[in-house]
Amino acid sequence: MKRIPVILAALLFCSVLSAQDLPSCARPDSSCLRHPGSRWRTELFKSRLKACADCPDSSVTIWHIGGSHVQAGHFTSRVRHNFDSLGHYPSAGRGYVFPYPLAHTNYDRSYSVGGEGEWIGSRSSYPNKKMPYKPSWGITGISAYTTDTTACFGLGMPEPFTGLHIMGDASEDTAPLVVCDTDTLCCVQDSLLKGFYVKLPEPADSVSILPKLKDGGHFTVTGLLPEPLAQTGLRYVSTGVNGARTSTWTERCPEFTRESSVLHPDLVILGLGINDAACSPRDFSPEKFRNNYRKLLDIILKESPDCALVFITNNDSWRYCGRRRMVHNDNGSAVQKLMYELAGEYDGAVWDLFEIMGGNCSASEWRDSGLMKNDRLHFTKEGYRLLGDMLYKALTD
Repeated sequence: MKRIPVILAALLFCSVLSAQDLPSCARPDSSCLRHPGSRWRTELFKSRLKACADCPDSSVTIWHIGGSHVQAGHFTSRVRHNFDSLGHYPSAGRGYVFPYPLAHTNYDRSYSVGGEGEWIGSRSSYPNKKMPYKPSWGITGISAYTTDTTACFGLGMPEPFTGLHIMGDASEDTAPLVVCDTDTLCCVQDSLLKGFYVKLPEPADSVSILPKLKDGGHFTVTGLLPEPLAQTGLRYVSTGVNGARTSTWTERCPEFTRESSVLHPDLVILGLGINDAACSPRDFSPEKFRNNYRKLLDIILKESPDCALVFITNNDSWRYCGRRRMVHNDNGSAVQKLMYELAGEYDGAVWDLFEIMGGNCSASEWRDSGLMKNDRLHFTKEGYRLLGDMLYKALTD
């Protein structure tokens, strides 16, 4: 009976493959976790995942951090859906989210956001010069700013929540209001995270946030953290921002350490590297890449020293050369080698997406199969869902 999750995962994986024409270069059999060093972190996670399936009082937190592959949501939502669909892992909440439509960018549609008023978005990876000041970015790496006295936004989650942390800041003597059903609640200064907090009188799955600005005031949101109704079960948290590099989180996000310390992850999936390596081989520095990753890992492991680590290698891709022209990115194999070295150094695992795709110059075939977009950098919705099924199977095998 305890093998059912793995059996169902295998059946699901096979059905996806049969429905999708993989390019001839693809190597789906390579979709597994590889350990160039010790397996103790993975084995510990394995035991925690089993306990979560067997014991209703247990909990597991998986944190997936990355760039545009994560922000789009198709990849991570597929993994989350696969865990939820089996029924063995009751949801412990969604974790950190962000009202991306306020920043005029794409987002994970597993929750809903609607907004009114004028907002200015800014990413830590590419700060918006229209922003009048530098936001205190955190784990989401993105912000939305307004001075509009009519501005507001709504948040709808698939599961009820009992409280809401609103990370960010506002002009002096300003605290947002939260409308929940017929109740209008005033937020207080958050004692846990930088920003505001409100406790809901009853669990709810949707609220409206009203900054209630006066003339000349401002309000900035850098993230939202709904408090789940159930503290047990599996929580799959995804935080990604378009264009993110490893250094984005360590050098530009001052609230990253504080906000990540709240998670206490049992597994961290690291999908960073594609933007670090978006340059010519001559300009790519393996030592700089390795050191930037080490800084990020040191922050994570300081708070969660025994969490498991999975490094996702870069997909084969093309990169922009100038504004319009694209050329093949020849750094894929170099990043692949560095990922294995880091996994060996930190007793982590590698999910080798570069090899799964078929290695160097395989992106064109994936595009021709309808699994990658024309830029041969990002995947299509079908491609991301396929990757989500493959990663899920690798995690549960």
